[in-house]
Amino acid sequence: MRRYVRGAAVVVAAVSGALLLACGGDDGDPIGSDPTRIEVTVRADGAAEPGVTVRLFNAGGSTPLTQGMTMSNGQVTFDDLDAGTYDVEVEVPSDMEMATGEARRPVPVAAGQTATVTFQLESVLPPGTEQVGLTGSLTFSPASLTIPVGTTVRWRNEQAIFHTVTPDGHSEWTRATVSNVGDTFEHTFNTAGTFPYFCEPHQNQGMTGTITVQ
Repeated sequence: MRRYVRGAAVVVAAVSGALLLACGGDDGDPIGSDPTRIEVTVRADGAAEPGVTVRLFNAGGSTPLTQGMTMSNGQVTFDDLDAGTYDVEVEVPSDMEMATGEARRPVPVAAGQTATVTFQLESVLPPGTEQVGLTGSLTFSPASLTIPVGTTVRWRNEQAIFHTVTPDGHSEWTRATVSNVGDTFEHTFNTAGTFPYFCEPHQNQGMTGTITVQ
């Protein structure tokens, strides 16, 4: 039996009926031991994808042991694991699909080691649709987009940051707001022209864009 007391850094172990006391590190792990963990990275369209649910199972299991959500760097980590093989599964967002591999994969991890696994997603865009990401670095990506008449542009929020897609000096569309990860706004351009826009909270940080319709 082992008991970890975080902050107190004490490990109590019962071995063959004897009670042993040993000091541990500040994180509650015994001296000389490394944590056993699985680090999961989710990327979409080549960039880190936050806000994706990731579940951890025993190998072949049907009930998750735990789950987490990817952070701004697209990562989530499962700590304090026993050595063995686990299944890791991502919940693919409705507007995406797996770019490579399966959504659930076995991941072996050895004691005191960190196993890593990366899932690659890609946006599912209907024909005639282009996408602009609203990034955590406070940019539109791409900032400049040239499209033919009749194309739909989808703006997609990549972080839980409040943004707007506000027309700059024109009325091609009405100001839109997106505040949650995965929120989208779409507009179909049926008229040729140049249409600048900006994010109201972050315009001073350079969050501006332009759609050129030819």
